Amino acid sequence: MTGAPAAGPTSAEPTRTERAINGVLLPGFESGGSEGVGSGGSGSKSSGHDSARVPGWLADAARAGLAGVVYFARNTPDVATTAALSAALHAISPDLVIAVDEEGGDVSRLEAINGSSLPGAAALGALSSAAVSLDAGRALGRLLAATGIDLLLGPVLDVVSEPDNPVIGVRAFGTTPGDVARHGIAFARGLRSAGVGVCGKHFPGHGATTVDSHVGLPVVDEPLDDVRARDLVPFARALCPEVDGPGSSTRGPATRDRSRLDAVMTAHVLFPAVGPAPASLEPAATRLLRELGHDGPIITDALDMGALRGLTGSVGEAAVRAVEAGADLLCLGLDPALYTEAYDALDRAVSAGRLTVERLEESGTRTRALVAAVRDRRAVAGAVTGVDAAREALAELSDLGASIADAVVQVRGARLVPLAPDARPDVVDLRTRLDHAAGRTARHVQTAIAAAWPRARLLAESDDGQFGPDESGLAVFIARLSRYGVSADLDRTGTRRGADFPVGTPAAPVVAQAVPRTEAHPVPSTAPRPEPLVVITREPVPGSAERARLEKLWAVRPDLVVVHTGLPGPVDDWFGTLSGGGPGVVVACGTGRANAAAAVERLRRPDQQS
Repeated sequence: MTGAPAAGPTSAEPTRTERAINGVLLPGFESGGSEGVGSGGSGSKSSGHDSARVPGWLADAARAGLAGVVYFARNTPDVATTAALSAALHAISPDLVIAVDEEGGDVSRLEAINGSSLPGAAALGALSSAAVSLDAGRALGRLLAATGIDLLLGPVLDVVSEPDNPVIGVRAFGTTPGDVARHGIAFARGLRSAGVGVCGKHFPGHGATTVDSHVGLPVVDEPLDDVRARDLVPFARALCPEVDGPGSSTRGPATRDRSRLDAVMTAHVLFPAVGPAPASLEPAATRLLRELGHDGPIITDALDMGALRGLTGSVGEAAVRAVEAGADLLCLGLDPALYTEAYDALDRAVSAGRLTVERLEESGTRTRALVAAVRDRRAVAGAVTGVDAAREALAELSDLGASIADAVVQVRGARLVPLAPDARPDVVDLRTRLDHAAGRTARHVQTAIAAAWPRARLLAESDDGQFGPDESGLAVFIARLSRYGVSADLDRTGTRRGADFPVGTPAAPVVAQAVPRTEAHPVPSTAPRPEPLVVITREPVPGSAERARLEKLWAVRPDLVVVHTGLPGPVDDWFGTLSGGGPGVVVACGTGRANAAAAVERLRRPDQQS
């Protein structure tokens, strides 16, 4: 949509109230279209990059004091378009904060189409040295600065204490407070050294949840002392570090400043020990964060997420309650109607006395201080913004990401037999849950396998196209494996060819490549060898639907190979408990492009790793 919203600031010269309300809003938007402002300047209708056009309603809001915007993948199809769009926005409002979720690994906006060049937090956390996290943050920061982005909505400072966490997982640096703090602080330092602002998330912590806040309200019903000892540690250390970290040679205020977070994002997670509302709407959570030393903006997670929908009844009410709780910037989704709803609700709250203009202006002051700090930091770093600089930074990030992934992605469990260059592997995605944070289902592993083995056969997805095969499709696949030992009726696109076997065709014996001969799985020496079977997993927790799928396939093909895209820590527990000792597992630590490429190399040469 490119037209102006039905409501919002309307006067030619914005009033104090209009500017104050706009000063707490951080909407997303649909760029491109036939109307809007291009990178050629105010009033330009064409920029050379269709997606770089700023919709008219957003341009009006920016001139009326809008705090900033959040980029989504639709805004950033390539770095050239991103740089042009940022230039167009900053031409309208130089103080506009341009923010983005560019965590690397599973969550990428700038590289959403082909997958992230950076393996992601779990991969960085698997390395013993936090110096690599510093380098990764600096390389990513250069790309963000070159594309005109001011604020990264990261790093993720959640401690993944729940293996069945549906939304954090490999987005976190680790499972212990110390590891998360060490790598998170180093990553933040790297970003800041490149001239970018950082926003730690998701306070007080999203790592102990079993509900995805995109779809429901998670509850962490644990004593506050436990939350302090586990979840708050990375935030406390990032805000007020007591020791030097990678990249620091001296102690004192300068070192402390390089370690601090510019902003903190609150989570839509209910901590009864903190207060009766989700942290993003809970004044006690804000007080707790301020007590830890944070004096910058507090940013909410997106207010249109499912966790708040049933609780507040509307995005507008959620916006008012978030500001009442102490939030400074309110994240909104792509639809301009969300901006309109939040703006109008805040306007009514000011008129009714629930909020004051002065309270809103306090938030605006914090945001302006962040902008000034980022502008100064960018000048000190000598960061260059533009298409050429962005392409150069992306190439450097790709090189670094490939080396990190090669060092981290490894084979565990049973020994793998290399996949031959002319192999026709069957590829089955066993993942059953959509990754809402990534914005779509990541298929980078399948893409990488298909590129390496052009005759690979991908089992058809379910009708919604979001997961792997539905139960019916998987049942047909397993039935054919059980009878013939091979899948034979699938082509490389996943379309069933309908090939039939004669009624009397004997079942092809299964040859175990990845497990030793056992009584449960005999290995006939003269049996024909079936094509490799590669399965993709994320959370095969015992008792889960994904685990049940894995067990069914394992029963008929004990030579299957796993590419595991979820947490690396529980791999032995999740796969080693299968009969016969379990399969060989390529531990990818995520689904980014760098992770997928390294996983393919392990399938090709499982015994070779730098």
